Amino acid sequence: MPDDQLAFATATEQLRMLDRREVSASELLELYLDRIERLDGNYNLVVAFDRERARATAADIDLRRERGDALGPLAGLPITVKDSFEVVGMPATCGLEHLRDHRPDQDADAVARLRGAGVNVFGKTNLPAGASDWQSFNPIYGISRNPWNPDRTVGGSSGGAAGAVAAGFTSFELGSDIGGSIRIPSHFCGVFGHKPTYGLVSTRGQIPPPPGALSQPELGVAGPIARSADDLALVLSVLAGKTLAPARHEQLGDFRVGVWMGDGAYRVDGAYRGALEAYIADLRRAGASIEEVGLPVDPQESYETYLQVLFALVGAPAPQEADAFERLADQDETGMAAKLARYMRTSLGEWFELAEKREHLFRAWARFFGQYDLLVCPAVPVVAFPHMAEGSGVHSDQLFRRVTIDGEPAPYLDFTWQGLALVANLPATVMPTGHLVDGLPTGLQIIGPHSEDLTAIRFAALAAQAAGAYLPPPALS
Repeated sequence: MPDDQLAFATATEQLRMLDRREVSASELLELYLDRIERLDGNYNLVVAFDRERARATAADIDLRRERGDALGPLAGLPITVKDSFEVVGMPATCGLEHLRDHRPDQDADAVARLRGAGVNVFGKTNLPAGASDWQSFNPIYGISRNPWNPDRTVGGSSGGAAGAVAAGFTSFELGSDIGGSIRIPSHFCGVFGHKPTYGLVSTRGQIPPPPGALSQPELGVAGPIARSADDLALVLSVLAGKTLAPARHEQLGDFRVGVWMGDGAYRVDGAYRGALEAYIADLRRAGASIEEVGLPVDPQESYETYLQVLFALVGAPAPQEADAFERLADQDETGMAAKLARYMRTSLGEWFELAEKREHLFRAWARFFGQYDLLVCPAVPVVAFPHMAEGSGVHSDQLFRRVTIDGEPAPYLDFTWQGLALVANLPATVMPTGHLVDGLPTGLQIIGPHSEDLTAIRFAALAAQAAGAYLPPPALS
């Protein structure tokens, strides 16, 4: 297989080639190191390396494979990891100046699981400061650019991660998601990403919270980004460390799928919506059963509950953020500044009220998934947008930014679509549709039943087989 083709092969395909001795772990590693050296200058996706350890690891895996030793299920795959995860041998800055010199002495739990399965971690990928933006800029490593169009963002906060997968710089990636941070970049960069059911994968050793924290925040998850849905399933099984509930069905036409394209606060740009509708039509022609539905929850109540939980988590360790929003309240015509300042000061009593509201959301979604297997919807309102003010990464800096929806300015701080699955602790997969808008990829979000991650992932795999999905960025393939 030619090198350019091998670089864009799925992790599953690469594993087969490794097992058949058609490529070695060392050759695969050097392929990615060479591509990054030659091509990443235009994109700034991979920002730190541990080449010496990676080369030694690859050589050891090759030797053990030649001897016929037992190897892990991912043995020999070279990967990069989002710079919010602690990895021994490399910095873990989360794009924050005060962590510029942070060198962890142990791996994050998710990284340790991957290494235990034979993965060879050779680099770290860029992200926004504090993992708190939908574009990937920070004062340590600068800005990352989209492999489909360098004038557009890769998304955030797992932006460098999704960009590296799309660019053919890594076999797969490890991202995190508390506000859409796996799904938004996957949509913007045209790859597959999976937000697991909350609690399925440990986030210990991921920043934030600060280094050394043992607790794991509400909402936050760690999950895979890859070039195929089969890769998502393979990697997720390793990250979870246990047997996952099987997919409900194995044939595309057997899935009962609802589609909701939004209303009210849940907006979507017309061109992106048109791409999704065209893809859904493709799937229907291929035999998929997809019908328009309403949400099983009140959309606005779900959104406000998610916002308050998220910003209570943001505000608890950072009261200065609430102060910043309060100072901006008089300038903010939308009322968002005052609302978020209030949410950041959520009391313990209010937290228990939120827990009760969420229980009702859990039950409503459980009833929905008694009738349907999946809900498909947009990932966010827009496709990848042009780079904006770099700022510090705090949310108050983002308050006055705007994206364009149907030619009109719209708030940048929009958590609607990504919050649906997060507030209800549900698994959600984003897959590329193959339909472009202004030369940029579009992603379909697939929300599944609680603890049934493989149902969403399997549908994505079958949809990709039926209607086509991942496309390499033209400039890099």
